[in-house]
Amino acid sequence: MRCAVYVRVSTDREEQKTSLDNQKKLFYNLIGQEGWELNDFYVDVESGTTDKRENFIKMIEDAENKKFDCILAKELSRLARNGELSYQIRRVLLTNQIHLITLDGAINTLEDNTDKFGLYAWLYEEESQRISRRIKTALEQKAKSGEFKGSHAPYGYKVENKKLILREDSTVEAVKLMYQLYLSGKGFDGIARELDRRGYPTPAQVAGKRNAGLYWHASSIKLILTNPHYVGDLVQCRSKMRSITDKTRVQVPEEDWINVPNTHEALILREDFEAVQRMMKRRYIKRPKAKKHLFTNRSDCGTSLWYMQSRKGYVCGKYRKHGKAACDSHVIKEEYLKKIILQDLKAMADASFNKEPMLKDLHLKISKHKEENNKKLMQKNREIEKLKDENRKYLKLLGQEIIAQEEYRDITTYNREQIAKIQNDIIRIEESLKNQSKNKETFQRLYKQLEKILAFNDLDEEMLHRLVDRIEVGENQRVVINYTFDNPFSFTV
Repeated sequence: MRCAVYVRVSTDREEQKTSLDNQKKLFYNLIGQEGWELNDFYVDVESGTTDKRENFIKMIEDAENKKFDCILAKELSRLARNGELSYQIRRVLLTNQIHLITLDGAINTLEDNTDKFGLYAWLYEEESQRISRRIKTALEQKAKSGEFKGSHAPYGYKVENKKLILREDSTVEAVKLMYQLYLSGKGFDGIARELDRRGYPTPAQVAGKRNAGLYWHASSIKLILTNPHYVGDLVQCRSKMRSITDKTRVQVPEEDWINVPNTHEALILREDFEAVQRMMKRRYIKRPKAKKHLFTNRSDCGTSLWYMQSRKGYVCGKYRKHGKAACDSHVIKEEYLKKIILQDLKAMADASFNKEPMLKDLHLKISKHKEENNKKLMQKNREIEKLKDENRKYLKLLGQEIIAQEEYRDITTYNREQIAKIQNDIIRIEESLKNQSKNKETFQRLYKQLEKILAFNDLDEEMLHRLVDRIEVGENQRVVINYTFDNPFSFTV
């Protein structure tokens, strides 16, 4: 861990210089004992109530540039004695994931000892709440004056001088068509397919968003059909953040919305908009949870398979949502899919499945690899300790001013890189040990599942999700099954 040490004395009198030297020795001892690294000392001769401290400012800048992992200080008052500085330190530590340790034991974030850190949190919260309230009030005033304050204009509009203006393109026609189709009886999915067929751009495409989808979705249709902006009213503040620390947006009660009528040109007649809202309420029926079929969400051509009761089988998800403009139906019966997978599994099991010899071989391999990997772990840990001892040696030389800060930094930087490489090796070895145990457990579970398949001649969801990665369905019921293993009953350690 790279440590920044902050030391502050109030005057440059001789006795304070002695105090400064004593503090440095304390920090050298702590860093050496823990096997950490010294990044730098930041020393100021200033009052703790001011932020005009040259090295304090430099330390904050270095923290934001992630030059160290921890700040060490004698006590909390050495860093700050007013709320503004406390807030700044709190923000920097949280944002850059930097620890803080004081020698008086008041704060040690490595050990979750933050007895006095609640003060920082409280100051941060209060300051942020005040700012948030001021911003909210300003935005509400702008909303009441008829200014549009959203990030993106509603589909079919653009923003000019903080006002909504109708676009001069096909999006205006698309909005009118949506309302017309809904009033004629079409549902959200049907409207989406019609817009796709006619080639209208989606809201994401109009907004110029990256990776904007090619197809309309029912959720986008619903948002447009329920947006009161289309009758010429500016209705804002319909949602808000839960709190300054929780960015989740929650709906505001309708009576608290800010509604300014007739602020811009209407795109939809008010009576048509209200008729659509009434139709939505009448159409809404809480349906029971649909039965989940065995192959639902298994991939077809990059999308999920959808079960259709009318066909007693599955179709491509793109086709189900967007029609022939997106893909062909690729209809396939459930029983046919089950039959193919069961035949494959039985063939693989007959060809290579022999439990007892495989278990014995697996035990031998796991024992051998476990012994080898444990030896490797011991060797890697010895290498790390050797490098840490070297860091302690050079830290002592630095404290005695036998070597320069630059020489110490070069050595510890190199050693840190070596330790990081060794730690990555240790992670790989530990993962290998875990995987060896998992292979044995997986084999035993699969054996039980296989016995169930062979005994009952059936396939359940657990076995399907364990063994089948992807299902590709083409024309004329051409099926390609991609399994999670080349052979699910053949294991390596």
